Amino acid sequence: MTISLRYMDNMSVKFVGQADYIYCDPVYEDTYFEKWMYKYWEYLKPNGIFVVQTDWHTLPDMWYFMKHIVKANLVSHSVWKNEWGNYPKNKPHQCFDDILIFSKGMDYKFYPERMQVDKVTKNKGLNPSGRMTKPATAWIDDVCLTTTSKERVKKEDGHLIQWQKPLSLFDRITLGYTDEEDLIVDPFMGSGSLAVWCKMKNRNYLGFENNQEVFDLADKRIENFENDEQNQLSFL
Repeated sequence: MTISLRYMDNMSVKFVGQADYIYCDPVYEDTYFEKWMYKYWEYLKPNGIFVVQTDWHTLPDMWYFMKHIVKANLVSHSVWKNEWGNYPKNKPHQCFDDILIFSKGMDYKFYPERMQVDKVTKNKGLNPSGRMTKPATAWIDDVCLTTTSKERVKKEDGHLIQWQKPLSLFDRITLGYTDEEDLIVDPFMGSGSLAVWCKMKNRNYLGFENNQEVFDLADKRIENFENDEQNQLSFL
C-alpha cells in the first residue's frame, strides 16, 4: 500500500497508471470545472468510480456536464446533511452537500454489505427478522464532524481547517465501491482526510494540494497517524 501526497497544481499532473476511484471535492462555487473533470475522467479505469462533492451553486451544471457531455453513468446522488456555511437572510440555509457518484461503464464494483446502518427497530422488540442493520440510503444525516472532534485539523494560528470531511463519510461513499489495494486519486486533497481513511482501509492513495499551509498540515497528519499507534486506534 502506498500513500502519496504531492504539493502541486492538480492540472500539471501526468499520470502513469489509472485510478480505480477518483474523489473530487473542489471549492463549492467552482465555475471552471470542465477542464479538471475532463482531465481526471481520462485517468479513470473502465468501470471505475468518479465522485464529485459539491453544493447547490454548481450541482445542476456539473450533473449536466457529466451526464450529457462526458457521457458518464450516474450511479447515485447522495446528500450529506451538515451544519456549516453562512446563514443567509433572504432564504433558507442550504445545510447539505450534494455528492454525485458516476461510473465509467456499467460493470462497476458495489458492495452494499459494507454500507450498513442500524435499523430503527434495533433492540425495540419490533424486529421479527432479527437483523440489526440495513443498507444505507443516499441520504446521509448520521455522519457529523463537530468542532471538538479528535479528527479536526488546526492551523498554526489555532483556527480549524474549513470544509474538512469526516472519515466516516468515506465509509459511506468510498468503502462500498472499492477493494483493498485499489488506487484512489484525490485532486483536491485539502487536510488529507481521504488519505488517512485509505491508510486505515488499505487502499493506495495519490493526492494533490497546491496550498502550502494546508499541504503541510495534511503531510504532518499522515506522519503522526503512521507514528502513533494509539492515534490509529482512536479512529477505528
